[in-house]
Amino acid sequence: MLNLFELTKKNTRHIGLMLYIAVIAGIFSALVKSGFEGLIPPRTAATMPPPMVLLEKLGFHVETMTYHWMGYAVNWGGNGVHILFSIVMAMIYCVMAEYLPRVKMLHGIVFGVGVSVLAHGLVVPLLGLSGWLWLAGSEALISEFVGTAFWIWSIEAIRQNMRYNLTHGPDAEFC
Repeated sequence: MLNLFELTKKNTRHIGLMLYIAVIAGIFSALVKSGFEGLIPPRTAATMPPPMVLLEKLGFHVETMTYHWMGYAVNWGGNGVHILFSIVMAMIYCVMAEYLPRVKMLHGIVFGVGVSVLAHGLVVPLLGLSGWLWLAGSEALISEFVGTAFWIWSIEAIRQNMRYNLTHGPDAEFC
């Protein structure tokens, strides 16, 4: 029988290392998700992204939080929130992977879909940052869930590779 809550042995876990790896994986995966959303946007062009709405609700002037690059105005505020969220989620995921190996099911995609449903299906609408996920339409849902799969898969790929290269050994459950 599959035990979803089977813990690894305490002496096989590398929590500090996972936090370090998660920062790198979080930054990288945020860029993956942003790139994916550039190809398959999750919202209409007229809809402000939730990180920017959050900043406005907190009293920041998002229109001034820009830098210019090759003729583009890039909002560093919204991107910063997006990257910070990705780092925090990568930290949670990487630490959980040290304790609960099953969190890595389908290279973390099950975890990622759970985060997406919780964040965009509950927290974001309840905070008034965006509408309800299930009302967004099929194109938004495809963008959200496929983009999330790439996002978490990139976190898992970096976590697995860096953990192996820095510890010279397998994941905690194999020790």
